[in-house]
Amino acid sequence: MKNLAGKNILITGAGAGIGRLMAHYVADEGANTALIDINSEAVAKTVEEVKSRKVKVTGDVCDISNRESVMDVVAKIKQDFGSVDVLINNAGTVIGKSFFDLTIDQMQRTMNINYWGHIYFTKALIGDMIARNSGAIVNVASSSGLIGMPILSDYCASKFAEVGFSESLRRELKKFKHTGVKVTCVCPYIIDTGLFKGFKPLSMNPVIKAEDAARAIVKGFKNGKPYVMLPPFSIYGSMMLKLLPTSIFDWMLSITGGSSAMDSFTGRK
Repeated sequence: MKNLAGKNILITGAGAGIGRLMAHYVADEGANTALIDINSEAVAKTVEEVKSRKVKVTGDVCDISNRESVMDVVAKIKQDFGSVDVLINNAGTVIGKSFFDLTIDQMQRTMNINYWGHIYFTKALIGDMIARNSGAIVNVASSSGLIGMPILSDYCASKFAEVGFSESLRRELKKFKHTGVKVTCVCPYIIDTGLFKGFKPLSMNPVIKAEDAARAIVKGFKNGKPYVMLPPFSIYGSMMLKLLPTSIFDWMLSITGGSSAMDSFTGRK
C-alpha cells in the first residue's frame, strides 16, 4: 500500500501520542481518517488539526474495551466512509503495579483495552478486507510483548497476547490465500508520549521520540512489513539474548536496569 491518497484509515487512541501523530502523517499523504479516542476533547483537537490537510476526517468517542460500543462506532464509520482500508489498533493503557498489588479487575481492564479492544475492531473490519482482498491491520504491541518485565505483568500479558495474535492472523491470511490483506505488528521500546512517565530507560536504550515512532509505523505498514521493531538492533538483540540460559539472561537484564526500570513510574494520568 505504497500510496495512501484517498485511502480510509481508522486510528484508535488518536487523541494523543503516536496516534495523533500518525493521523497527521497519513493525512499529509492524502488519506482520510476516522479517529477514535476515549477522551472527547483530545480527539476533537486532533480532528481540528487534521482538517487543515483538506481530507475527510471524523472523530468519535469510544471505550474500546466495550464490544457493543466498538460495534456501534464501526457501523457509523462504515456509513461515513464506506470502507476502511487500514486499521491501526493503537489505543492502550498501563497501570504500573506489581502482580501482588494489582487487583483482578485492574488486570482485566488492561487486557480488555490492550488486547480485546484490538480484537473487536479487527473482527469488525477484517471481513470486508478479505472480501476485497485488500487492506492492512496494524497492531501496536510493545517490546514488553517479547520480554517479561517486573511491575508490568498485566501489561506484558496483554502485549504478549497481541504479538501472538498478530503472528497467527498473518499466517492464517497467508494459509487461506488472502494475500492482499497485510498484518503489521509494532514492537517499540518506550516512546516519549508520557504514558510511561517515570520509567528509567535501560542502559544504552534511550527513549524513542514519538515522531520517529509514528513515522516508522506508517512507513512499515505502507511497505507491508510483518514487524516494526523500534529500535531494531536493541529489540532483536534482546530476543537473541533469550537464547542464553535463563539465569544469565535475567542477570544481564538486571545489571542493565531492567529490574528497577519501573520503580519510579508515575504514568500519564
